[in-house]
Formats: sequence, structure tokens, C-alpha cells
Amino acid sequence: MSPKTKEQYEEIREASSNKILMAALELFGTKGYDATSVSEVASKAEVSKGLIYNYFQSKEHILQQLFTYLNSQEQDVLRQVEDDDPKKMLENILRYVFAELRNNSDLWKLITSLALQVGKFDFLHQPLVNKLNSYYTLFESLLTQTGIKNPDKEAKVIGALLDGIGFQSLVLGKDYPLDEIEEYLVQKYCRNAT
Repeated sequence: MSPKTKEQYEEIREASSNKILMAALELFGTKGYDATSVSEVASKAEVSKGLIYNYFQSKEHILQQLFTYLNSQEQDVLRQVEDDDPKKMLENILRYVFAELRNNSDLWKLITSLALQVGKFDFLHQPLVNKLNSYYTLFESLLTQTGIKNPDKEAKVIGALLDGIGFQSLVLGKDYPLDEIEEYLVQKYCRNAT
């Protein structure tokens, strides 16, 4: 067996780091950040606690890197929803959000929890403000192109609706009518937009 190359070690390191981040995402989302210990993250990731400290300085550093990782996925998401037709792109965005609500509840629990504690983590506040503003700008641009009146206000309404829908679907679980609300929003903003 030949010794591992630098690239192979880097792949192993990245795989281990991602495994830890995904375990943290699940635990922070289900138990909450404060209620989750580094030992629990290690156990969930099936690695030693010492290995976690090889990659991350602290539990807060895990959260910071998790946030960075999730932000890095945004370009892939934008490529998935992109369309030349603004109504179709807006529909793609809405459908993506609803699919995520159905399939990634741990992520939405974490986002909701962190949004309610944004002042607790200095590294989160400004990036979250910037992210919200970029979403509003994107929605406003799409709504302007579709001819919706007051696109700046409607962009914020859509943001608030999606936040509220996400929160209510987390609270009510299967009792929340996600499919019905998804179709309502698609009809309202993408099919009957005027």
C-alpha cells in the first residue's frame, strides 16, 4: 500500500469536516445550539471529540463554519432556479423553498433558531442582513419584470410570508397545508401576476 498523497489527505480532511458539519446541523436544528454539546456532535458524526478540535476551535466555530458552508451552496441553488422568464424563475424559487421545507426541516429549525438569537453571534448579524437584502432585491427585480404593482413592498411581503410559512410548518408539522399554500403562492405571484 502506497502512502497517501497530499490531495488524498485533503479529501479525507474535507470529508471528515463535512461529516461533522452535517451532524452539527442535525443536532443544532433538532436540539438547539445551546443544548448541543461538542461530545454529542462527535458521537453523531462517529468521530472522536479530539478530532473535532483538530478541525474546529470551538462549538461556535462549528456553527460559523456551518454558516459558511451553507452560504457556499447558494450559487448552486441560484443555478437550479434560474430562468429567463421572471415568472418561471419566481415559481422555481417558491417551489425550491417549499421542497426544502418538506425535506430539510433540521436546516429550517436551525435557521429559525439562529434568526431569533442573531444578536448572540456577532459573525451572523451582518451576513444575515445582507442575505435578506439580496433576497428582497432579487424578488423585487422579478416582480418588477412581471408587472406586479409595488414590487418593493411585495418583495418584503413574500419574504415575510415564506418566513411565516416556514415557522408554522415547523410548529404544525404534517398538519400544515404546505401543498395548498405552495400552489396558492405560485398562482398569486407567478400565474396571475398583474
